[in-house]
Parts: sequence; structure tokens; C-alpha cells
Amino acid sequence: MSDSNTFGTELVTPESALFAGAATAVMLRSSEGDFTVLEGHTAVVGDVVPSIVRIEQPDATIAAFCVHGGFVQVATDPGAAVGLVEDASPEERSTRVTVLAGVAEAVGEIDVARAQAAKEAATALLASLSSRDDEEGAFEREVAERALARAELRLEASELAGPARG
Repeated sequence: MSDSNTFGTELVTPESALFAGAATAVMLRSSEGDFTVLEGHTAVVGDVVPSIVRIEQPDATIAAFCVHGGFVQVATDPGAAVGLVEDASPEERSTRVTVLAGVAEAVGEIDVARAQAAKEAATALLASLSSRDDEEGAFEREVAERALARAELRLEASELAGPARG
């Protein structure tokens, strides 16, 4: 039988499931602030703001993902984690965390050179738009600010993965 402190966790995007398995903790950020989910957590549905989602696995390793927004659901129904936790019986496994993200990537797979180039391009675009006061300029500024935020999050996340890759 598996450890009673584990629960089922999945992180999925429209393209793929980036993580599906057992966890002992899931750390993420919502618009309400940072929080950690442990076995037996209260049921909740909420947003996930752009941040690094960390999934602590039963062997104490951390799987880290750069998530660019989405939603989280913590289900507490009997058997919610069956299929994600080995040897899980419906009576034991009642916590399941599902993170649904439009865009997410494993921290170790971030292309640092590409993220740096995106940051520089977004910064240059913002500088060129600073004098535009019209509605179209405001829209373009918002798009550029979001691109800059994504690039900065990728660069922050890549620092967790160790030496720069590219």
C-alpha cells in the first residue's frame, strides 16, 4: 500500500499532460496568494496566476513547471485520486489536485536564449509604444506587457533548473 500522505495530482494543458501521479504537496499561486495543497485539503476551485507550480513527489523530488495562468481544482470525493496513486483504494485516496493551464512548461525545458530574446523584444516594443496614446497603442502595450511578463517568468523559472541552456 502507498503512503497515506500522498494524493493524486495532474497538470494538464490543451496539448498534453505534463504531470500525472502521486504527490505529497503542490505549491502554487492564485489571485488570493500562495498556497500549498496537502492530503486532506479542503475542496476548492480557483485561479492560478502566472507562476512556478511545484509538485513535491513521494521521493522528495520537486517537479517544477512554469504556468502562465489557469485554474486549479482540489477534489475530495472518495476515490478521487484512484488512477494517479498506485495501490489506491477508493476509501483511502480522497484528494486529487488538477491544474488546468492554457500554457505551461517544465522548468527544465525552458529555452533560456529564446526567453531572453523575447524579453528584449518586448522591452523594445514597449519603449517604442510609450508615446502612443490612442486605443490601439494601449492594446499593443498590454500585449507587449504580457509578453514581457511571460519572458521574465520563464527566466526566473530557468534559474531553478541550474546552468543556462539555450
